[in-house]
Amino acid sequence: MTAPTDHRIDNDYYEEVGDGWWDPEGPLRALHEMNGARTGHFDRVLRSHFPGSPRDELRVVDLGCGGGLVSENLAARGYQVTGIDLSPGTIDAARRHAAATGVPVAYRVGSAYGTGLPDACAEAVVASDVLEHFHDVPAALAEIDRLLVPGGVLLFDTVNRTVRSYLLLILVAEKLLRIIQPGTHNWRMFIRPAELAVLLARHGLGLGELHGLGPARPIPALLPGLLRHRRLGDFTLTGDLSASYIGHATKTS
Repeated sequence: MTAPTDHRIDNDYYEEVGDGWWDPEGPLRALHEMNGARTGHFDRVLRSHFPGSPRDELRVVDLGCGGGLVSENLAARGYQVTGIDLSPGTIDAARRHAAATGVPVAYRVGSAYGTGLPDACAEAVVASDVLEHFHDVPAALAEIDRLLVPGGVLLFDTVNRTVRSYLLLILVAEKLLRIIQPGTHNWRMFIRPAELAVLLARHGLGLGELHGLGPARPIPALLPGLLRHRRLGDFTLTGDLSASYIGHATKTS
């Protein structure tokens, strides 16, 4: 159940991306392709979990928000969103884009292990595509537990540690096609669902339903776009958890 301990990963790359965060043809184009599926799922979970609460009454902390793709999408839907990221350059890019679009997001530089936000300040915390980047997942989950109100929800997507995820994300996407910047993922830091369930439970968070998160088209249909343009197309929720997966957990204590 214990994950391997080699935590070498290039998280500093994201500081260099700047306004490229918002270029759908740029170095993080895969995140744009995923964004509709995952933010749509996060919205559905929140509407189900807080059925009597208008979106503008729900406070969301986007932990490891990067350039703000998830933050802005949720804020545009009406949620009160605070985006937290360790990278000052990334937060600057997020602020510039939010100012240009007029979407209200409160961005601040901070660590996932200590955001500086008050206790019980959020109905939801988002950890989208970041759990596999944390060197200390238990410390991040402790901070998430502290931020959530009782009954609050953690919304996340992350990567399973399997042979398939190594082949698809590391070998093909990073090393061969460079859809993802090489070195920005470490297969040993990927998290199996059973491991995540144990970690969540230790911090008073009960794991809910999980879904796979992958390209909407089958792999043979993706090949022309992959080889010519390094594009995966839109993503969708699936029943296959063997690569990326998405879910939520509820604060139970």
